[in-house]
Amino acid sequence: MLVDDTIYAYSVGRIRSLETRLLEQGRYDRMIDTSSGEEALKVLAETDYAAAVAELAGVHDFEQMLGAELKNTFDLVIGISPRPELISILALRYDVHNLKVLFKAKYLGVKSDLLIPVGTVELAGLEYAVNEDDYRDLPEKLRHAAEAIVEDFTVNRDPQVIDLTLDRVLYDQLISSARDKGSAFLEGLFARQIDLINLKSLVRVKRMGLDREFIKKVLLPHGLLATDRLISLIDEQLESMITAFSMSEYAGLVEEGVRDWLEKGTASRLEKLSDDYITNYLGQGKWKAFGPEPLVGFLWAREIEIKNIRLILVGKINKLPAGAIRERIRNAYI
Repeated sequence: MLVDDTIYAYSVGRIRSLETRLLEQGRYDRMIDTSSGEEALKVLAETDYAAAVAELAGVHDFEQMLGAELKNTFDLVIGISPRPELISILALRYDVHNLKVLFKAKYLGVKSDLLIPVGTVELAGLEYAVNEDDYRDLPEKLRHAAEAIVEDFTVNRDPQVIDLTLDRVLYDQLISSARDKGSAFLEGLFARQIDLINLKSLVRVKRMGLDREFIKKVLLPHGLLATDRLISLIDEQLESMITAFSMSEYAGLVEEGVRDWLEKGTASRLEKLSDDYITNYLGQGKWKAFGPEPLVGFLWAREIEIKNIRLILVGKINKLPAGAIRERIRNAYI
């Protein structure tokens, strides 16, 4: 389906104005260099977050602020888009995130305040569905996934089924939606996100010493990297991944991320590099005069901005060294 991208002229103009208000790296540095979470909030209050910060009862209540800011951003971008259905696709992953939180709270007793007020289904509807085991009003694919989780968990009591089932239905839906709407741009974005998830899953499974049958269950389809190739690496040394992907577009990310994981036993560096990779990928379309690319890029930029604020505030509250916080901060979309 061919679409005249000039229909995006107004919305791209609005995005250009909004981009000037994104936080720059210097602002993050100032927040990191403060002595406490309260002082970091004061730096944040010098920005467009001023009104939201002023309403906080205390520094520990920042999640509510960030959730509201994210929802406002989604509502704004959907509102100015001439094809709002393309932007709405991006909200699907918050339905999945919220379902994961709710199922883990129900089955594992894992309490979390990280329900996010963004998605294609109202939070109240998701909470009712999980609490009452009544999934009739959920979108079809989410309903089938939720029912499959209930059936499997009742028998096997394996918490991994929650993440595995919901991640698979999410990316099946994202890819099929992008194809149905004729958006090669979004399909390319989702395929790369799948690749990055699969690469991290491969490292994690190898670190845990699990076998081929498990990695087959974990890997998501529809990525650019062949799953057969990924499976073939399960019996090799982790260092072999660096060679295996040295000619791919993920070469630098894999080399630096895997080496850091081997040295420190944590995925935090690979997680950061993966987010930075998507930021760079979306940045290629930032200056398009027309089309959905600037809108999707801005939405991602705000998501990364909110993630960075969260990382800084959590770090300050937990009294982490400035260097430890700084190395986790994602690159700004500037």
